[in-house]
Amino acid sequence: SLNKASVCSDRSISDSISILKPIMQCSAPFGLVLDMKSRHVSRRVWALVIDFLRDSGARVEGIASFIVEEVRDITQYCSSSVNEIVFIHTAGNMQHGCHNGEIRRGDKVFFNAGSLLWDYPNLYDADVVKNILWHRFQPCFDGQEIKEGYRLKPYARITKSSRASPKHQIPDSESEYCDESTLEDDGDSVTSDLFARLMIDDRKRKSLSETDFVYEEAPDGVCCSTIQQYKEHYGLSIGLYVQEFAIDEVAISLIVKYVNSNLHVFDLGLSWGGINGLTVKGIQPGRFTATDGLWNQ
Repeated sequence: SLNKASVCSDRSISDSISILKPIMQCSAPFGLVLDMKSRHVSRRVWALVIDFLRDSGARVEGIASFIVEEVRDITQYCSSSVNEIVFIHTAGNMQHGCHNGEIRRGDKVFFNAGSLLWDYPNLYDADVVKNILWHRFQPCFDGQEIKEGYRLKPYARITKSSRASPKHQIPDSESEYCDESTLEDDGDSVTSDLFARLMIDDRKRKSLSETDFVYEEAPDGVCCSTIQQYKEHYGLSIGLYVQEFAIDEVAISLIVKYVNSNLHVFDLGLSWGGINGLTVKGIQPGRFTATDGLWNQ
């Protein structure tokens, strides 16, 4: 029955880790990053959880929360150090956190990669609202047109060469794998062609790190600071994540290429919650739903 199927056996953490290892095809200590949902639990208690997981055979790489105070200096309560990670929603939130002191020099920060594509509308501008309504209520809504509109925001621009060191080079085999795994679309070449048009790519180049991307231009007279500038000024380690159930194949392909091309900026990489590493089939932009990975954040 469904009732019996929903009952979990009473196993220890050690037993559970042993079960997961063959599933993940992993013989090394099982690595974890704890995503802490705020319950106003003392850092001392979370430190005990971290130590217990480690004693059970897990390798706790870090602990993360959207509430900075819950992870700040938690290492002092653990038997050995643990990476303290700050989760935030957007690149703008990172900027705000740096200015108000919530994010400090040397912090490790993850924000939603969809904010690199998301175009926040000025709802106080009547012309902007009229344009949104016109596009959303016209008889023929074209989701493909939405995808064609994906452009990296001005603050995502990388101003220095991405060839920071040899370890950041992506081999040809990985570059090709990334293309095929993210663009495969039941034999339909439309998506592949669209993604190719979103990039300016010299096929003679030898790595993803030399790929140029299409960016939006900042408004005339506006000086736009970049994520890279904040990283370098505050000495941050930066990673990205997405809402896997709310991102289409074109958006994730663009983000993956962008991150792999700029590992000297996004040194913590891109976090993908799905174990199989695949996008959910059929996710497409709607009249009132965006599929850039930001969701409702």
